[in-house]
Amino acid sequence: MMLSHDKPWYKQVWPWILLAFPLVSFIKAGHTIYVMQGANPDLVVDDYYKEGRAINMNLALYREAALRNLQASTLIAGNQVIVRFQENKTLGQHLNLEFFHNTIAAKDFAVTAERSGENLYVATLPSTLTGKWNLVVSDEHKDWKLRATAMLPAEKEIPLGY
Repeated sequence: MMLSHDKPWYKQVWPWILLAFPLVSFIKAGHTIYVMQGANPDLVVDDYYKEGRAINMNLALYREAALRNLQASTLIAGNQVIVRFQENKTLGQHLNLEFFHNTIAAKDFAVTAERSGENLYVATLPSTLTGKWNLVVSDEHKDWKLRATAMLPAEKEIPLGY
């Protein structure tokens, strides 16, 4: 009769069970490194100074909208966007609408809204949007900006602010 201690170590079960834990950890670490090499995070900024200057320029455009007392709201229904101003402040024929997804930069896009009546601008989106989006509205010459954060689809008008 053969006892378990008579077998060589590689023919016993316990060493293989104990080796399985580090082996699985090593394989999982390799997989994690492989996945991270292919994914570039959109939220990381390389040049902080340049980004800070751009933020200050954007703030100046929002202050310009406040000085002009621009007040507007937007309604997003399906793939249509309607921007409504409280009063006509001698606005141009077009508005720039920029949509920014909160986490996926590849989904960002811009459309141009055409004047439709005295205080209304209408644009068609490439698709129906869902989820959380940031909207920036500016004039043709980018003299001012208004912004809003929206959870879409929305059932009511979204106010645009400074």
